[in-house]
Parts: sequence; structure tokens; C-alpha cells
Amino acid sequence: MDIRNGVVDDISEIEQKCANLELRESEYRNRQLVQNLAAAIYTCDVSGYITSYNKAAVGLWGREPEIGTDLWCGSWKIYEPDGVTPMPLDSCPMAITLKEGCPVRGVEILVERPDGKRRNVMPYPDPICDEKGNLVAAVNLLVDITDLKQKENALKESQEQYKLIAKELEERVAERTKDLDEANRNLQHINAELEQFAFIASHDMQEPLRKIKNFTNRLELKMKDSLDEVAVSYIDKIKISSERMTRLINAILNYSRVVNLDEQFGQIDLNKVLEEVTDDFELNIEQKKAIIKSTQLPVIKAIPLQMDQLFHNIVSNSFKFCRDETPCELNITSRALTPEEVVAHNLDADVPHCEIIFKDNGIGFRQDFADNIFRIFERLNGRDKYEGTGIGLALCRKIVNIHRGNIFAISNINDGTAIHVILPMK
Repeated sequence: MDIRNGVVDDISEIEQKCANLELRESEYRNRQLVQNLAAAIYTCDVSGYITSYNKAAVGLWGREPEIGTDLWCGSWKIYEPDGVTPMPLDSCPMAITLKEGCPVRGVEILVERPDGKRRNVMPYPDPICDEKGNLVAAVNLLVDITDLKQKENALKESQEQYKLIAKELEERVAERTKDLDEANRNLQHINAELEQFAFIASHDMQEPLRKIKNFTNRLELKMKDSLDEVAVSYIDKIKISSERMTRLINAILNYSRVVNLDEQFGQIDLNKVLEEVTDDFELNIEQKKAIIKSTQLPVIKAIPLQMDQLFHNIVSNSFKFCRDETPCELNITSRALTPEEVVAHNLDADVPHCEIIFKDNGIGFRQDFADNIFRIFERLNGRDKYEGTGIGLALCRKIVNIHRGNIFAISNINDGTAIHVILPMK
């Protein structure tokens, strides 16, 4: 007996057993790995019978297939992506791979579980061949794309809704544009009529004014030797007021001819505006024993006629609401605003602004009514005691808005009112 041959045979047998043990361990690890994968995987033999599957496949199908009995796929039912057309099991991607011996890609299927729930699935079947190239089996990886499809459908639905909303908005814009064009045409027609009215009204006002000037001059020439100083001063005042009225009428005529507001802006000395307005109220000042005080006012770029209206209406308002038996006092001050203050008033911080404050000692009003006084036809006091139309301060707000400024009031009952006017310097 050859002992060496016996030893060699024993070693070979041990090595074979070790190799078999290592192979079984490797197969066990691979099976465990496949079983624990999140993706669904199963295999079929060359005849199409299922030979293995993992837990993820059971979860996807909603059932456990029977090894060696179920063909091609473990699904309860399969449908085309439309969810309506059934897909025969022998036409599923795994069957095609086994029949044709080639991978299948880009085919989507709809899997229905026994409980009726459906999942969108993208299969990736691949053939398995032996070392001679003969087809012996196939493996299929099933990717659940249900959540992705739901997101795609939601996105498509959102896009469709967006298209509908965009179309509706376009229709609304077109309708509004049509309405706006019509409104612009109407506005142009109204503006043309207003310009014609302003021209006619101003032109007609010239005739009686010329008569006032003419007869005043005749009276002065005829009676100048017999008039005392008081009468002469009265005639001078009539002549000054007539000249001022002439300038105002000419300003209205110019205003009616200009379409672009920017063309009306010019450098305005507010001190001169106040001086002319004060002259207009000479009789009121004398009757009410009023005192008007003013600090140096700025020179700004503005519309002359509108600045005259602004000062006139605010001063008139102060005289109107004087307290009984109390001399009327009006203090007018001005200051430059800081850029931070301009921003706080929602105005353009790149442009310097000034604030003009008209502070009187009149009857005042409750501060919670401060915004009401700038509304057209809004009255805080009875018409029987305080005359007026209720549009004076409303016009002031409109003028300030045209100049891209701000106007507001601070007041207390029996403690006077302060009208704050903020205007850009240029």
C-alpha cells in the first residue's frame, strides 16, 4: 500500500470539502444579500418557472409565488401603463428575455396586487448563460416607480392648471387692456372738453376784468384831485388785485393748453407765493386781526398755479376755523427732511424734500379725523356756522400728489391745527 497516495487522497478530499463549504457559505451570503435588498429581484429557469425571489418582490407583488409553479412573474395581474389593457404573463418583459435570450429595457408595466392596489414598475430582466453561452435562466430587477409617476402626474396636472390660469390671465389682461384703451379714449375726450371749457371760461373772464381796470383808471383820472389818501389806497388795491387776477387767468389759459404736466414745472419761490396769497386775504386779515408769520421758505420746482392754490386753500382754511373773539395766528415754517424721513413717508430718497408746516390757533379737531379733512366734500363742522364747499383740502391733497409729495394734519380740539406739506425740491 502506498501511504503517500492515501495521504494525497485525504488531502484532496479535505480540500474538496472546504471548497464545498466555502461555496455554500458564499451562496448563503449572496442569498442573504439578495433577500435584504430594497429592490425586488427574482429568477426563473429556462422554462420560465420562478426559482427564487426576495422579500422586496413579495412586498411589491403582495403575494408569495410558488416555486416551480408560477410562470414568468409573481404578479397577481399585469397591465399596460394605461392601467386598462391587460398584459398576458407570457408577454411580460421576463418572458421576452427568456424567449429571445436578450435583456429588455424601457418597458413599463402596472402590477395589481390581490388586494386591488396597483404599483407602477420598471422591470430590468437579463438572461443568464453557462460558460458555453447556452441560456440557462434569467434574473429580473423590478424598480417601483409609483411615487415618481405620482409626482410626474401631479407636475403635469400643475402645468395644465398653470396653462389654464395663464390663459385666463391673458384673457383678463386683454379685456382690461381693451377697457383701458376705451377709458383712455374717453379721458382724452373729456380732457379736450375741459381744455376747451377752461379756455372759454378764462377768455370770458377777461372781459369783465378789462372793464374793472378801465373804469378804475377812469375813476382815478377823473377824481384824483378830490380823492383822499384812503380812497387812493383803495383804488391801488383794486388795480393790484386786477393785475393778479389777470395773471391767474393767463395761468389757467396756459394750464389748459399744456397736456404734459412736466412742461408746467418751473422754479418757484414759495416766499413770493405766500406774499401774493397774503395780499389776497388782506381784508380777512384786517377783519380777524390775523397775524401771519413765516420763516424763510425754499425755492422748489413746481407748478406755479397749483402752488398758489395750495397756499390759498390752506391759509383760507386757517382763517375759516378761527376761534371766536380770538385773533387768528398762522405760523409758517419750513425745514429740509433727512433721507431717512423721506423713506419713512414712502417718497423718493434720491430727491431732496422740504416740509412746510402751517400751524394755526383755531378750533382744531380730533386727531382720529385727520385723514377725513382731505376727502372731497367731507365736513367736520356744520355748514351753518362754517362756510365752504368741502373740496379745499381735498384739492390740496391732489396738488401734493401731483408733485409726488405728502400732506397730513396734526390737531387737537381747541388747540389749533398743523398742516404738514412735504414736497420734493426738484
